[in-house]
Amino acid sequence: MFAPKFTTRFTATLAATLCFAAATPAFAGAAQTSTTETGARQRAVLYSDLDLTTQSGKETLNRRISYAAAKVCETRDLHQFVSCRNAALRSAKEPVGIAIAKAENNARYADAGTRIVVGN
Repeated sequence: MFAPKFTTRFTATLAATLCFAAATPAFAGAAQTSTTETGARQRAVLYSDLDLTTQSGKETLNRRISYAAAKVCETRDLHQFVSCRNAALRSAKEPVGIAIAKAENNARYADAGTRIVVGN
């Protein structure tokens, strides 16, 4: 008696969750945060699924970079967070520019790269 309603509700919830996950590509390119031997934290941001010749692709990459910088710099101290995040974003600026330039200059896929490492 309760099984059909539960199954239907569970299926609907699962479908909605999967749709939400598919609709949030900004986080699709972020990997786990790791710590280097020197104690610096870093996070790889994947972008092989993006078309960096479009404004949408560039905006999505920038959102991914921003999200990765925030994850790398997680702390309860707001001043420390802002300082770390700004440094992480600066460290990613050149690799992002290179990735976009390669895409706009029709670089071959194998030469274009597929990830940018954001770190502090």
